[in-house]
Amino acid sequence: MKKLLIAMLAVVTVMTACVKDEQYSGITINSLSYTPETVTYLDAVTIKANVNCFDDLTATLYYAVGDADYTSIEMTNVSTTTGATKEFSAIIPAQADGSTVKFYLTIASASVTKTTDVTKYEVGAYVADYSVLRLNELNGNDKFIELYNAGEVDINLVGVYIEKDGTVNWTATEAVVIPAGGFVLLYSEDVTSVGGEQEGYAEELTFHSGLSAKKAVRIQLFAPAGSSIDDFNLVECVTPAPASYSRNSDGNWYHADATPGAANVDGTDPVEGLE
Repeated sequence: MKKLLIAMLAVVTVMTACVKDEQYSGITINSLSYTPETVTYLDAVTIKANVNCFDDLTATLYYAVGDADYTSIEMTNVSTTTGATKEFSAIIPAQADGSTVKFYLTIASASVTKTTDVTKYEVGAYVADYSVLRLNELNGNDKFIELYNAGEVDINLVGVYIEKDGTVNWTATEAVVIPAGGFVLLYSEDVTSVGGEQEGYAEELTFHSGLSAKKAVRIQLFAPAGSSIDDFNLVECVTPAPASYSRNSDGNWYHADATPGAANVDGTDPVEGLE
């Protein structure tokens, strides 16, 4: 009897060892992306999804422009390897400038369906090369800051900002465009307020601090995302400015006559005390 029990246990053990672990039949979406990240009216947009699942899958892209109904597109499996990880791709056609496009995906196996959250992008998002912008002339006597565009295209300055001594004193609105090879002239609120020499000057071109020709001062120009474009850092006012701190054609700062809104006249007296 004892031998019979041992034999039966051995059979059960063998049968148990032959049973495979059941594979996970769920769907995991590892990543969802679209390119290009900045979309213009010329761009078709490629949507990609990286997915984990051992089962066969289908994927569908649903997209809508503005308030229109959703359109569906069957996504293509573009995986380069076999196994649980799969990559699906589909293309949303180019849309009109100013459009808002929203999309989501459904990923389905025979037993499970997973739906992503809705993602949105704007067509015509503005792209600018801010590196061509310059602080061109600073005048603490007439209270102005002049910016120069050394590039070959006009730039909408929306979001570009200036700090004086570490504090933001001007941020550009959509109304401020600096032409290629041209200037934007900003005046201090000291002279644009009632009774000032520039009374009535446009608010979007007014910076909200003073500006001295006799003190150390730091004026910094920043791109909308916060990266530094240009930096005038006068740590010691060795010689008060008789007119302007002006950038010469060699890129360095000199004392020079004021030329607000126009090309600088090269000075011969370098600004001392700059860091």
